[in-house]
Amino acid sequence: MRPLFLLSATLLFIGCKPAPKVTQYEVKSEAVAPATAPAAAVAAAPSAPAAVPMAAPASMKAEAAGFDAPKWGKLPAGWTVGPENAMRKATWIVAGPNGSKAEVAVTVFPGSVGGLTANVNRWRGQIGLPPASSEEVAASAKPAKVGNIASQRFTLVSEDGKKALEAVMTPKDGATWFFKMSGEAAAVEANSGALTLFLAETQIK
Repeated sequence: MRPLFLLSATLLFIGCKPAPKVTQYEVKSEAVAPATAPAAAVAAAPSAPAAVPMAAPASMKAEAAGFDAPKWGKLPAGWTVGPENAMRKATWIVAGPNGSKAEVAVTVFPGSVGGLTANVNRWRGQIGLPPASSEEVAASAKPAKVGNIASQRFTLVSEDGKKALEAVMTPKDGATWFFKMSGEAAAVEANSGALTLFLAETQIK
């Protein structure tokens, strides 16, 4: 009888013992930024406006080729003829202080090639500057002359001061001539006056 009594007592003790309390925890994993963003995220991320290249269709290039080169003024000291370029009427390499250099490129296209703001913002992009508004572009224009033709001149300097660009836009007989000097800021600045005199003596045919 004693074993039966012990078994009954054991069962009674087990039956009266409260059930173990189960505690649930919600574990939130910490989001860890990946070392590199997924390709889709990179593609969706906004990017800074890129400079708009001068896109000239074949018909425009052919028409531009029909323009005669101007009658050039006296070539300034330190300017040498640069490599030939089918899209240009002329190229010169410009020497500046401490071995600095710049390039003068002359092009012509029928029409306005996108207009004043588009052209200036393309040049701004070439030296790492952000686009400017139409009002800012108009305000930055300075009067200039190519021969006896009234023109607009723009002077741009990169944010770090290392690069610079001077460009003159000249309308003539339904076309636009572009005289652009660009390169190291020291060379561009040193040749600014020479460019003014050279263009004043140059005659567009």
